Amino acid sequence: MTAPPPPAHWHCYRWTGDRRTYDDESARRPPHLVVQDIPPQEWQQIAAASPAFMASDVPPLEVPHWLLRPARMIKATFEAPDKASAWYRDQISDLSPSFLADHDKDTTRQAEQLAAADDRLSWGGDVVSGWYLRGTGFASVQVVACSSNRIRPTIPCPLH
Repeated sequence: MTAPPPPAHWHCYRWTGDRRTYDDESARRPPHLVVQDIPPQEWQQIAAASPAFMASDVPPLEVPHWLLRPARMIKATFEAPDKASAWYRDQISDLSPSFLADHDKDTTRQAEQLAAADDRLSWGGDVVSGWYLRGTGFASVQVVACSSNRIRPTIPCPLH
């Protein structure tokens, strides 16, 4: 069995908001549970059937479902995995002073997270991280492979 081809690019997403908003799963899931691959047009129909899901900028429950959302939610796009990884690294650096837990601020732990992200992106995977922030905040940073995604290869790219 041969390995799937690498994705054409990665889309990057960042969300920061109130934990209670993040914990409310209703706007984080499309209206239909899909357990197998379906044609691209069916994905578009599912997304269109849920205006709340499409309008929400809160991270979806399933990472590749970001690709169903409007392209305006994309914070950056990179063709090279090292560029996507650098964006991810910049997000951690930006958010780190606000992390609630000391272990999330630990530079050794962050270096391990970044090395794992580099590895995952090198073989075409997605990178997903989330942190509780001081007060009642939560931050999510996600780098999602597109064209195609290994988990949901039939979801069409939001830029096409």
